[in-house]
Amino acid sequence: MLFPRDVGVIRNTKGHQVQFQEDQREAFTQERQDRFLTLFSATSNIRYCSREIGIATSTIHHRRRHDPVFRAAFAAAQEQAVVSLRAEMVSRGLALLQAASPDEAADAALSGMDAKLILSLIEQYERSHGKEPGDIKPQKSDAGEATARLQALLIRMRLERQREMEERRKERAERKR
Repeated sequence: MLFPRDVGVIRNTKGHQVQFQEDQREAFTQERQDRFLTLFSATSNIRYCSREIGIATSTIHHRRRHDPVFRAAFAAAQEQAVVSLRAEMVSRGLALLQAASPDEAADAALSGMDAKLILSLIEQYERSHGKEPGDIKPQKSDAGEATARLQALLIRMRLERQREMEERRKERAERKR
């Protein structure tokens, strides 16, 4: 049987059509890593860069967690990207201030990434700066603390329900008068 590619495996997908799948161990090659880091240093947008090179974002995050060399290169690219993003925000601000017409102002404000995305990427970088990939996601909370929060929520819900029922009773009483 002939397949469209030389490397890969056939996987059955629970009674569905059999699909050809590339061997994933070789998908994120050094060349692709370099392309990703170059793009990432210009944009600081993992999702966009991974889509451009054809790699899942989970692959990027996995490599970041398990490969110290890639993690260091990623951090350097991220710092460079944030500097570039800040410079872009300053440039756009100056272009808006110097715009002679509303059309020029609209072009300066809407070219490339919008300001909200740039500020979001900068904020995300600043929150996670100096933390390892495993430190960024929230950790499991204490069971006692979670129980106390749930109990407080239930009490608030019960009180709100009692208030609503009391208001309905008052409305019914007023209607009967």
